[in-house]
Order: sequence, then structure tokens, then C-alpha cells
Amino acid sequence: MPITPEMIKTIIIDDEPNAREVLNRVLTEFCPEINVVAQASSVESAYAAIQQQQPQLVFLDIEMQGETGFELIERFGNPAFKIIFVTAYDHYALKAIKFSALDYVLKPIGETDLVNAVQKATQQLNIENQLDNLQNLLTNLRNPNDKSNKIVVNTQTSSELIEVQNIIRCEASGSYTTLHLKNHRPILSSKNLKTYQDLLETYNFFRVHDSHLINYSYINKVLNEEGGLVLTSTNDRIPISRRRKTEFQDWLLALN
Repeated sequence: MPITPEMIKTIIIDDEPNAREVLNRVLTEFCPEINVVAQASSVESAYAAIQQQQPQLVFLDIEMQGETGFELIERFGNPAFKIIFVTAYDHYALKAIKFSALDYVLKPIGETDLVNAVQKATQQLNIENQLDNLQNLLTNLRNPNDKSNKIVVNTQTSSELIEVQNIIRCEASGSYTTLHLKNHRPILSSKNLKTYQDLLETYNFFRVHDSHLINYSYINKVLNEEGGLVLTSTNDRIPISRRRKTEFQDWLLALN
């Protein structure tokens, strides 16, 4: 295929030759807008390739023979290229990547997920500055499960960085989620409640009801009336699902 000006200069960074070849082959077949101009197998060779090629997009493997892709990010400070992380599902950094609303694909790479990630990345090449998200990722990696960590919340019009400790509760709003915050207006996120449940459980959040996820730090009382209610320090009355009540009580005991 002849290279056109519209094609996106791309570098693949992975220490496994077979992984690079598979990704390159899938990109060639399903993402014709991608022009792979270089491949690299280490942080040092990746740094040199990026300096030389000035890519618009980089596929970055996280683990590379004792190095990490995050070391490469730190060397650039404010990368001028868009990053799609490549990682295993159980990698310790996956939650931090999700926390920072950055793009990723899972190994083994599926065609649909790859196409979706490329489409999202290319749409954002000229309209989104990823610096804040990358800096947030690095901070969260250094301090896992610290409540001062920030989560990137995507709304319909913007992205906001919110400290976990300032989230009082999350409430389902159809397929969206309303985040109720300390000393701040509520924010409507484009993600569903299950997404926030998965991200925040290790920060002592509990889903007491199909529609409600609460932060332990803001629980004031647990009331037996109306089948069970949580009274928050902001005087919100949150229903406790009957099927979740025993698990919720055990969770409270474990934290006390």
C-alpha cells in the first residue's frame, strides 16, 4: 500500500519479536491508516527510534526485559505522540492505566479491541493533551491505593482529575454514573457504575445497592429502617440491597 500523508506514523515497542510481528500484521490488515515506521525492543532503542522518526502514535509494551514502558515515558516528560499501552490482563499497572483513562490493548491482542483503540487514538491526536493523564498514571503507580491518588473522569464535554478521597459516593444514572463529591458539584461520567466499582474497591468503596457505590470514609451510620440504609456524613440516605446486606456488614467489621 502506498503511504499517504494522512497515514499515521507509528512505532511498535515490545521486547518479544513475535509479539511485534503479530501486532504489525494485525495493524496492516485491519488498520490501513497506520504506517509502522519502526520497531524497538528496549527503552534505549525505543528512545532513539522516537527521536529519529517523530511518530504520532506509539504502541508501548509495559514489561521489557527488566525495564518498563513507564521509564520511557519519564524520559520524554511531555510526549508529543499518542500512546496505546500493550499489557497482560493481570498486570499490576492495568488499574492505574484505567484510572488515568489512557488507551490500552490486552495480550493476546484481539482485532476488534485493536481497531477500537486505534480509532479512539487517531480521533484524539489533534484534540487531546495526554500529559496530565500520563503524569497521573506515574503518580498512581508510585503510590498504589493512596487515597490522594486521582482518577480521570470523562464527561460528555471534558475530562476531570478527581482525588479518590473526595468521592463520597457514586450513583448509577442509566448507563452513566453520577459522582457525588466533597465540596464540589456532582459530575456525570460517561462510564457505568460497574467500571467505578472495579476501580475503587481497593480504596474501601463498597457497592451496597445496584445503583450505589459508597466510600467508607463518609459512612456516618447504618440504619435498620426501610430494610437497611446508610447515612453518609453529608446526610444522604443510601438504600442497602437485601442480597448485599450480609456482605456489607462483614466488610464493615473487617475495616473496623
